[in-house]
Amino acid sequence: MSQFINELKRRNVIKASIAYVVVAWILLQAVSIILPIVNAPEWVLKMFTFFLAIGFPIWVIFSWVYEVTPEGLKKTAQVSKNQSVTTTTNKRLNILILVGLVIAIIVNFFNKPTFDTSNNSIESANVQNSIAVLYFDDISSGGDTEWFCDGVTEDILTNLSKIKELTVISKTSTKRYKNTDKSIPEIAAELGVSYIVEGSVRRHEDKVIITAQLIDANDKHIWAQNYNDNFKEVFKIQQDVSQKIAYQLKIAISPEVEKEINKLPTNNLEAYNLVLKGRSFAEKATEEDNVISINLFKEAIALDSNYADAYAELAYVILLDMYIKRDKSLNDQFIEEATKQNDIALELDPNSVRANSTKGLIMTESYDEEIRLQSEKYFEKALSLNPNDDVSHLEFSIFYDNIKKDNVKALHHARKAFELNPFSADAIMSFTMSLIENGHFDEAEKVTKSNSDKIPDDFTKNLVSIMVINKARFLLENNGDYIKSVQVYNDAINKYPLNADLYFRKALFYDTYLNDDKNYVTFSKKAVEIDSTSEYIVAGYYNALLEDKQFNKAKEFSNSSIYLEAVANERKLQQQFMYFYHQKQNKKALEILKDSVIENDFNSKLLLFSQMGDKEKVSKILKGNKVNSTQKAYVFAHLKERDSLYYYLNKDNINAANVNSRREFDRYRKEMRYIEFMKKNHLPIINGINN
Repeated sequence: MSQFINELKRRNVIKASIAYVVVAWILLQAVSIILPIVNAPEWVLKMFTFFLAIGFPIWVIFSWVYEVTPEGLKKTAQVSKNQSVTTTTNKRLNILILVGLVIAIIVNFFNKPTFDTSNNSIESANVQNSIAVLYFDDISSGGDTEWFCDGVTEDILTNLSKIKELTVISKTSTKRYKNTDKSIPEIAAELGVSYIVEGSVRRHEDKVIITAQLIDANDKHIWAQNYNDNFKEVFKIQQDVSQKIAYQLKIAISPEVEKEINKLPTNNLEAYNLVLKGRSFAEKATEEDNVISINLFKEAIALDSNYADAYAELAYVILLDMYIKRDKSLNDQFIEEATKQNDIALELDPNSVRANSTKGLIMTESYDEEIRLQSEKYFEKALSLNPNDDVSHLEFSIFYDNIKKDNVKALHHARKAFELNPFSADAIMSFTMSLIENGHFDEAEKVTKSNSDKIPDDFTKNLVSIMVINKARFLLENNGDYIKSVQVYNDAINKYPLNADLYFRKALFYDTYLNDDKNYVTFSKKAVEIDSTSEYIVAGYYNALLEDKQFNKAKEFSNSSIYLEAVANERKLQQQFMYFYHQKQNKKALEILKDSVIENDFNSKLLLFSQMGDKEKVSKILKGNKVNSTQKAYVFAHLKERDSLYYYLNKDNINAANVNSRREFDRYRKEMRYIEFMKKNHLPIINGINN
């Protein structure tokens, strides 16, 4: 072995290999600097690296086989030791390695980010290549083109957002800095970014003048450029600004992203103007502004029937209008119209970010579990097209929380939405809730405290209960200790003795996790004594009486002024139905369901008809409606169809706590398959409670 190593040394194979590695590293560093400057695609650097790697074993073999002599290259085996110039080659390699290392140090120095690394430098606290695009100043003489100026800003931001190597702050958070007196370093520190883009727009008739500049977080100007061109060239200007910024940050734009950036949204500039105006109204999120924005999007479509973004924006605002109105009877109508417009957008442009995320959002509203689950692929595509779209991240977080029941992934996307849009109340609240659901209680309190001025007072007020609910749940699911979970509620109640919600949440904990109807009644009654005006508390106490089979007290309470004043008419009818249903007075329950207010309540009909054993009517309802797994479990529990029952109990989206609280499943509680269901869902099996 030692003889082989000595031969490697004699032939200078080891030093030749070291020299190759040093030179290859220098070449890689140099190429990584040059390629972004010439906007070379990413694959060029990958191929260059690949060929360097392939060349290494070839070089090793070459240095073993050949030797450099005054007469040229000769095979080492053919060179006598007297003629060998091994020592000379060795010295040359030493010099090459030394010079190479010096060059490597120099290249590394010039390739470092140009950040001020002092303790006072803002960049040290910010993410490299994170950027915020401030709204450009409108310096047009007319004073009525702010919507156009904002649109130019947002389109530049959207183009930059498509570059995955960049973290781009949402327009919602940057809009607060319009007409601000704050300095660039102050804004960069508040948004947590390394760079700021700012500029101005002046439009006069068919001319547009745009000034754009890139500034680092220490107020150092990196790049600036003025554009003075015809209005019809506005798209090219926006594209050029985006590409120049990427160039300044030494980011290579992939061919796919470059294609998306260079894609014209429409050839009709008037339609483009209408969409910009529509967006400006939609952002105000009021019913009146939604109507205006919807009409503007429709006008844009009339001018250009192939304008995919106009259809996608229209579909999204229709959904927003549904959420604002909160009239469930109109939901199907809203969803049908949003689907129609959004499908046109996807047909025209399958790579529309807004159309893909809106498609996912529409599908999450379905009653069909499979359709809801399929929405995942649309959110994924939206984020692959624009990894900086905070709206898609927020919607994806809600999807994982409510539909996939994956708290870890929900937190990932909620955190990303918050980072991209740190001034959004929705992003802050969603992030806080995800932190709590993942057991990060200290961080949740910190986030809420530092953002208390940005979120509704009701959320802050209810945070006490939210924290307690999840701390108790977390203890139960991770340690199986329901006694300590109850103690969490007791400690909170001792601290906030007049918080009715805490008593009611404690009552629900006994009901859902422990199937303890007696304590459900006791603590929900205490909640009513503290607050007799909250509908959910008053109606909850009535429900507790029903589940504990205290029907006379329930009837008496339903006639009290407290109940009559606090509970809405529709809920009164539903609870009256449950009053008869729980007593198995099926005919009277059926009479209640004939009321026009709740006659379309197919879930209640399923409960009743399955309790009556009417399989034909149950089958008809199941075929004609989108029924969730939990509701199906109720049906098959009544019908005593065990295989179907356990099939749905084992679904990931089952509401296990709700199942555990109800009498419909009492006959199954001692069965092994039911016990396995309890264990899987971290529900305690307690003698005297769960039997």
